[in-house]
Amino acid sequence: MAQVIEEETIHLHDEDGISMKLWMDRLEQENTHVFLKDKISDPPPGSNLDTDTFVMCIQTPFQVDVFWHLGNGFIGIDATYNVTQYPNFLLFTIIARDWWGHGT
Repeated sequence: MAQVIEEETIHLHDEDGISMKLWMDRLEQENTHVFLKDKISDPPPGSNLDTDTFVMCIQTPFQVDVFWHLGNGFIGIDATYNVTQYPNFLLFTIIARDWWGHGT
């Protein structure tokens, strides 16, 4: 039963690329900032990204609000790898420090 629910609500298509694009559309409808550069699309001009680079960025409305109200003076970034089923994928976390020195 859990697998059926996951397939209906999380894994939107058997092909990962299509599922990801469906998720991006869903997030945009929820007023979430999204950016996607898949491996077959040309990189944005001036980005110096390789054509086969994959980049996906997501920022929820809550994250935008917290950033502007509590922590837009310092940005930290951390990266880790192999956190998905795909080898050599990097996951970057961007953190803004709030007025009390905590990450938001």
